Amino acid sequence: MSFLISGILIGTNISIIATYAQEQGTINSLSSNIVNLELREIEIGESPTGLIYVKGTAINNSTLDTRDVKVLVKLFDANNSTVSETSRFITPASSTFKPGYERDFYFFVSANNVDHYIITAEGEKVP
Repeated sequence: MSFLISGILIGTNISIIATYAQEQGTINSLSSNIVNLELREIEIGESPTGLIYVKGTAINNSTLDTRDVKVLVKLFDANNSTVSETSRFITPASSTFKPGYERDFYFFVSANNVDHYIITAEGEKVP
């Protein structure tokens, strides 16, 4: 199950439109080691220093142990061109992120002219 959160940034004021998309079927194919995780309480905005902050909570809503959990952020301008794309690990290296675990995150991204975004979270399946 994966959730995509999308929103709109207007100047320094934030208007958020949340769209939750749930995929049907299995999360992983036999060859995939990636587990898509749930996101909640997403906030994106402009900091006083001009950077874009990304804040929220990732939840392991699967039945699998995961590790190396990261948040992937894609920021777009009004023409739907990518202005920044980054990812941040939010769990300690080699730690296990068990089903039901939650992890808050807060980090900054350097970008200009941000209009909307896509944020996802994923972890690697523990063998």
